[in-house]
Amino acid sequence: MNLQDLGWDDGFAAALQAHDNCIPARVSAQHRGEYDVLTERGELRVRVTGRLRHEAASAADLPAVGDWVALRDESIHAVLPRRSAFARKVAWSQTEAQVLAANLDTVFVVSGLDGDFNLRRLERYLTLAWESGATPALVLTKADLCNDPLAALIEVEQVALGVPAHVVSNVTGEGLDELRD
Repeated sequence: MNLQDLGWDDGFAAALQAHDNCIPARVSAQHRGEYDVLTERGELRVRVTGRLRHEAASAADLPAVGDWVALRDESIHAVLPRRSAFARKVAWSQTEAQVLAANLDTVFVVSGLDGDFNLRRLERYLTLAWESGATPALVLTKADLCNDPLAALIEVEQVALGVPAHVVSNVTGEGLDELRD
């Protein structure tokens, strides 16, 4: 497995140097206290060390999907500094954050142009995407179910200034080539 294809670079390598005898790994999934990580040796199922769990001020300090971590003896010893973090407030807390994903370059905000289309919801999701440190992009799906997809796009572009918006239909294939690019 090539870690550079997963986003590993000199900045993460420099951060890893502070952790003796550790190898880099990228978190690909989280399972109730266990994590799937991708390493040069392949995919592993690991846990965080007791020390890391104890020293974490909150759950936001523990690994999230997308994090680069320092791995030794099939245990996560540290979370390397994040460049971006897509987070939301924990339901029962006014201040604690739950990191949903880390080190994202682009956040695709997807919304159907069917009966559930809601411009205010899109604005909230775009705000979360901008606050994460990643660049948002809009994907407006189900264009085939919308009477006037161009009017919906114009409406979206008025609240999403500077954010690329793509109108697509999986049924007709409209917009899919542009989105792939």
